[in-house]
Amino acid sequence: MILEALEYLTTPCPKWVRDMGYLREAIAIRHRARRCHADWAQHQTNTKDAILSAVRAYGHLPDITILGAGLCLDVPVQDLSPLTDRLTLVDAVRLRGVRLPRNARYLCQDIEGSAAALYAGTPPERPLADFQGPGLLISVNLLSQLPLIPTRWSDDPLLGHRILQRHVQSLRDHTGPALLIADAMRWTLDSKGAVLSQENIARQAGLPPPDQSWRWPIIPAHEAGKGPQIHSDVGVWHL
Repeated sequence: MILEALEYLTTPCPKWVRDMGYLREAIAIRHRARRCHADWAQHQTNTKDAILSAVRAYGHLPDITILGAGLCLDVPVQDLSPLTDRLTLVDAVRLRGVRLPRNARYLCQDIEGSAAALYAGTPPERPLADFQGPGLLISVNLLSQLPLIPTRWSDDPLLGHRILQRHVQSLRDHTGPALLIADAMRWTLDSKGAVLSQENIARQAGLPPPDQSWRWPIIPAHEAGKGPQIHSDVGVWHL
């Protein structure tokens, strides 16, 4: 907790990122990833393999943009670098420790457009407008996270579904190829493994069955303690 608090106090970021909780969430994910390293390893490997498989199928690309880059634990940055002229990593906040090759850049911005707009009290900007072009656009383990904070700042009961659907539609509307890696189904389990609830995120987002999928124990038993476990089926869609 002390390390997390120090990181929170010393990480530079826009005011809306700090006030809305994006910085706190990013730091919490970093420390959970360390505690759950063995449980998350296969998911991270599968994600990297899916990204590299898609990129290699297209040959050398002028641009590759990664949405939801985070700490790049599931993004094969060094392997992607020689496969493109420019690699762009995007997330709300960049924590210390992310090392980039020479042809890479890291942009800190509101990917979907709703969060910063809610904070400022302005209409949301057009999602992903800055990334149009012939390059490959990849959304990485981001979709289910997009509505979480904005819905806490709004009393609109349909906002979460609209955010999910708008992100998928923005990927489909991209002028180049697009790849989506995201939670398709998520389960909440009690301490004995019994299902308490489930959420079909793919259906809410208007997605068909994924081209590929695997199980990810996001909050395994040892991390949950006496609290609920969370598991998801991660899907891959070529849009």
